Amino acid sequence: MIVIVCLDETKGMMFNGRRQSRDRAVTEKIQQICTGKRLWMNAYSYKLYGVLENTEIFTDEDFLGKAGRGDICFVESEGLASFADRIETLIVFWWNRKYPKDFSLDVDLGEWIKIQKTDFSGSSHEIITLEVYKRKAED
Repeated sequence: MIVIVCLDETKGMMFNGRRQSRDRAVTEKIQQICTGKRLWMNAYSYKLYGVLENTEIFTDEDFLGKAGRGDICFVESEGLASFADRIETLIVFWWNRKYPKDFSLDVDLGEWIKIQKTDFSGSSHEIITLEVYKRKAED
């Protein structure tokens, strides 16, 4: 599966019970990534991202367990450690700020290879960084 997350500088995914992912420019990038593909998310994320066009959207509280190879999962409020061996690609939107996080990414990025990095202007942040990671090859 391909996982999309939005993080602050300390890998925080949520702060004060709120999502990190609310930004029009990020939503547009996610739309580009997901067009013509299958996208899985929970009901919480669906409230914001269920409007993506030309995307086959599946909503389920066990979406990480149900998503298949090549499917995209948008993750805001779930741990990924127990699914890490199934993640093919990890797409991270970095907010380049620190927030008082109450939920963090539980995957070690040191086990991944960064294959892409792009900075762009967001609607809520001057600079947002998009990074794409692939799993390091097993020895």
